[in-house]
Parts: sequence; structure tokens; C-alpha cells
Amino acid sequence: MKKFLLSAVTVAVALAFALPLRAEEAKTEKPKPHQFTGEITKVDAAAKSITLKNSKGEEKTFTLTDKAKISTKDKEAAELGDLKVGDKVTAHYTEQDGKMMASKVNPPVSKKKEEKPAEKPAQ
Repeated sequence: MKKFLLSAVTVAVALAFALPLRAEEAKTEKPKPHQFTGEITKVDAAAKSITLKNSKGEEKTFTLTDKAKISTKDKEAAELGDLKVGDKVTAHYTEQDGKMMASKVNPPVSKKKEEKPAEKPAQ
């Protein structure tokens, strides 16, 4: 009987140390944010999604989150219906359960600085 009790206590102690380690391993890391810039080829209001195609020909479909922030060239606070096929936008997204979930869609920010026209020399 003592051997059984000793075995049970040993197993209980081992589980007491092992379970917190497993719980820590099970914690999911925060998904990494990504960006994809392209031209809108499809807007699906029913599925709350947009499909973009970039200059390399890659095409991706993004599902908008419930709190997604959308802006266009004309509107700072736009809605999905304001996005049109042909608009160039950047989708800010994370991958969740195999889907690309967009939390922000906005016109792409130009990397080139606007050049000022050269001033004419005084004559």
C-alpha cells in the first residue's frame, strides 16, 4: 500500500510541475502584422472581403475584421461600399486560422517625396 501511495504522490508532483510548462507552451503568440499593396479586383460586401492584385501579379483575398478602419483618397473614415474595383490600396493584416484578416485598408503612402518644380532663374 505504501508503494502505491508513494507512486501516486510522485505522479501528482510530476504533473504539478509539468502542467504549467505545457500551459506556457500553449500560449499563442500575437500574430505578426503584414501589408499588401495592390489594385482592388473584387469587393464582396456579403463576405466582407476584398481581393487585391499587386504589380507582380500576386492576388490575395482579405476578410475585413469587425473593427477594420477603411479610408479612401476622398474619405478619411470610409466604409466597404466606398471601395471600388480599380482603387489602389494597402491592406494591413494578420493571418488567423488560415485567413488574412485586414484591420486597416487605406490608400498606399507614396515612398517618393513630392518634387518641387525647378525655379526659373531670374532674368
